[in-house]
Amino acid sequence: MRKVCELTTQHFITDDKPNVKGLILAGSAQIKTNCYESDIFDARLKNIVLAQLDVSYGQDNGLNQAITLASEAMGNVRYV
Repeated sequence: MRKVCELTTQHFITDDKPNVKGLILAGSAQIKTNCYESDIFDARLKNIVLAQLDVSYGQDNGLNQAITLASEAMGNVRYV
């Protein structure tokens, strides 16, 4: 969990502020919730979490399921 939180900060914080408009946390069981509620998860990123989604699969199938489930939370997002 520590590694996930550190990499999230490394990839989504630039010049001391988030470099994305929102984040969606997806995973199985309590992992995503534990990460979000952890003191290690950057507070600047907590403010932009749009949703926390439960997925049933791992790897590519889990990513595809997360994208499908996130469509409601990302309703106003334009894809590039």
